[in-house]
Amino acid sequence: MSLSLDIVLRRGAFELSVQGTLPERGVTILFGESGAGKSSLLRAVAGLEPCQGRIEFDGERWQGRAGMLPAHRRPVGLMLQKPTLFPHLDVTGNLRYAARRAPGSAQRWEEVLELLSLTPLLSRRVRGLSGGEASRVALGRALLSAPRLLLLDEPLAALDQARRQALMEVIGRVAKTIPVLYVSHHLDEVLTLGEHLWWLRDGALAAQGEVNDVLAGPGSPLAAHRDAAVVLRTRHLRYEQDHHLLVLALGACEVRVPASGPGGDTPRLRVAARDVSLTLSPATDSSVLNILPAVVDDVRSLPQGQCLVRLRCEQQWLLARLSSYSRDRLGLAPGIRVHAQIKAAALV
Repeated sequence: MSLSLDIVLRRGAFELSVQGTLPERGVTILFGESGAGKSSLLRAVAGLEPCQGRIEFDGERWQGRAGMLPAHRRPVGLMLQKPTLFPHLDVTGNLRYAARRAPGSAQRWEEVLELLSLTPLLSRRVRGLSGGEASRVALGRALLSAPRLLLLDEPLAALDQARRQALMEVIGRVAKTIPVLYVSHHLDEVLTLGEHLWWLRDGALAAQGEVNDVLAGPGSPLAAHRDAAVVLRTRHLRYEQDHHLLVLALGACEVRVPASGPGGDTPRLRVAARDVSLTLSPATDSSVLNILPAVVDDVRSLPQGQCLVRLRCEQQWLLARLSSYSRDRLGLAPGIRVHAQIKAAALV
């Protein structure tokens, strides 16, 4: 169920020109500054924004020379940044409207209510909902339509941190079965949810690919961000209960991270560039738990005497933010073998 598109959309002086293919499942983050064209692209895929070119999904032509498939015939669940609920209906009515159009709605109804904790809201009027409650109802309505593609436009903007985390887990679960195109300009959402990343700049895709390849890629503005980080793919080995540490396999290396329980089989590990230091030889008497062999791939100068070092570590990218003084003292350059000391890491 992959999405493939090659479109051009013009609005006055602005032109959106995008060519790309979405993976068959997982979350693809559509990332970019305000005005880059993220929402316009989402609306074009949904059939709400006329454009030129080609849009195909799962072998079906949604847009092309022969015409345009109407929005109501596209198997898409759409949630806009400002939830658009029917004000004349209560929450139950809004949800039932979507459920009526989808097969197998009875079982899905119970699943969605539980996933999003919607049961206490069923009798509420839309006008009385908080921003976060309205967002949950809008997401529930999108899921109840049994979409084969989920389009989300900054769905967590109105939520507090606890609810944001809960909904990210829900979206991650949904993305195991269908593709999700998720608009965001928050780096934490990219790191927590994203498996693939489309970086949109000035109406065009400046980069696309796996999250780490784009985050650590040359020229990526995300790499220079003060919270720059990567997400490492690992494999569960064991849980050391005495120390409350989860032991993960990163290639041939072992990594230990604080955890309250065993976790899943393939945990994702977030490592911030500011939490990585480098040595030329491995420290044998350090309190740092995770010291990994790596090779310098690139060194990029940053303002205020800082630099960003891109490392290859067990076939994955790692970033380290250092002072330019440390760079010169260690003689860091592409090809130099180092040891990366990861001072902190977090499961995502």
